[in-house]
Amino acid sequence: MDILSSLWGLAFIGFVTAASLNVETSEKQLQLAGNGSYSATNSSPYFQVSLNLSESTTKSCPSLLDGDSLSQTELIRRLTDLCRYDRLQPPITVNATGDIQPIGVNARFYIYALKDLDSNDLQFMLQGLLQLRYNDTRLAFGSYAPTRAPIVGDGSLRSMLWVPHIFLANEQSSNVLGTSEKDQLTTIYPNGTVLISTRIQANLYCWMNFQKFPFDEQKCTTILESWMYNTSIMQLHWEPTNPVSFHSQLQLTEYDLYGWLCNESISISDSSSMTHGALEGNYSALSFTVMLHREVGYYVIDYFVPSMLIVAISWVSFWLQADQTPARSMLGCSTLLSFITLSLSQENSLSKVSYVTMSEVWFLVCTVFIFGSLMEFAFVNTIFRRNNNLEVKKRTTKYIVRSTFVPKTKRNPRSFNRSSSSLSSCSKVSSGNQKNTVITIETPIIIGNGLSRENSTISMEDNDASLSTSSTATLSETPKEKPAQTFATMTPKEVSLWIDHKMRFVFPLAFLVFNAFFWTLVYCL
Repeated sequence: MDILSSLWGLAFIGFVTAASLNVETSEKQLQLAGNGSYSATNSSPYFQVSLNLSESTTKSCPSLLDGDSLSQTELIRRLTDLCRYDRLQPPITVNATGDIQPIGVNARFYIYALKDLDSNDLQFMLQGLLQLRYNDTRLAFGSYAPTRAPIVGDGSLRSMLWVPHIFLANEQSSNVLGTSEKDQLTTIYPNGTVLISTRIQANLYCWMNFQKFPFDEQKCTTILESWMYNTSIMQLHWEPTNPVSFHSQLQLTEYDLYGWLCNESISISDSSSMTHGALEGNYSALSFTVMLHREVGYYVIDYFVPSMLIVAISWVSFWLQADQTPARSMLGCSTLLSFITLSLSQENSLSKVSYVTMSEVWFLVCTVFIFGSLMEFAFVNTIFRRNNNLEVKKRTTKYIVRSTFVPKTKRNPRSFNRSSSSLSSCSKVSSGNQKNTVITIETPIIIGNGLSRENSTISMEDNDASLSTSSTATLSETPKEKPAQTFATMTPKEVSLWIDHKMRFVFPLAFLVFNAFFWTLVYCL
């Protein structure tokens, strides 16, 4: 027991002595470390642990020196380290006066395809390559790796960087193209310039105007706008050279691309027109417009020429007799129905609009011509079935038309018929007892400067018993007589043939005049 007690006592004395020595050594090391002359090799393990913890909280950013020897992944990791790069913070700069300089983002659009210009949905499909170029000085590595080539990466590199948020303002739907991965390319140049290339496909709205359809010209616009940052932080600009370009093999089925134009503008978002979420302000916008002219070859061959032929076929009824009712009615109805069917096949591809288009004007006028030929047959057929002849003053259009629309009434025994050519006649009407004699004298009466008043009748009743039933009354004084006028008589068949003959020239001439006016309006206005 005495031996064990002695050993425990020696151990305790040694432990106290060692603890005191460690405290003194630590104080000396702290003093030397404060003077900067202490070597890490002489420090104790406990002090070394506490020193390492201090360095972990206050360590500096990873070094970029000798960047040429670093791998591309390691160089990007050090450039985008949290100590020097925040991907949520835009690379803004401040000038000497303390004002923020907005970031300039230059855009370029290369178009592969334009197709599916849908007149019903008022939209078109676009495929192209969108490039955005801006400068981020935080990513400049030229001074650390002067011989290194630009850094190129895909979507994983893009996810490590700050990129401008651009959206298509008039899109219906859009997506990034790609098979196994999205077609996104990010390039960082030694001076800090960042180039982002993206292949996109978008269905965009195009507010079309069909007033001159199918001779219309459409202007479809693509609008790019900043989503998050207003003009005080970021501004969009087109590239100085070739801002918009098209693929050399670009072809359109129904339209011809004859020009384009680009523009820079400001989009205003406020409480009344929320275009950028809950953020209000002025936002930079870019737009480019493609100008398209519709190819009319299809419509001329499949619509206008057939409609002209159908209208001309309806005129064949003018060469048929007016009494050929089945042939002329069948011809008129068949041409009208054929033309309506032809027009419906063209109008189905057009959106239902509230205004009148040029194709509708053509449809209405052609319908009027076809329907007019059918009505002309009904008119001449009615005249052909008349029983009375038509008496006209002259065989001219004026008198024939007037007499046709205002036929003369049947001659009245007590009135003078305008078409009568006799100078005077006497008639006697005797009663049953033959005591009273009525004499009717039909003669023109001279009024004024030789003017003749027609249809004048003088009736006289003589009760003198000396006049017998066979006597003839004469006037004691006869006024100066005017030479009788000659009236022509036309049968209903002759009148109907005359109208058909005139319509053979009136309808084609009127249709030619309409075509001259229509095509002048199409190509000159």
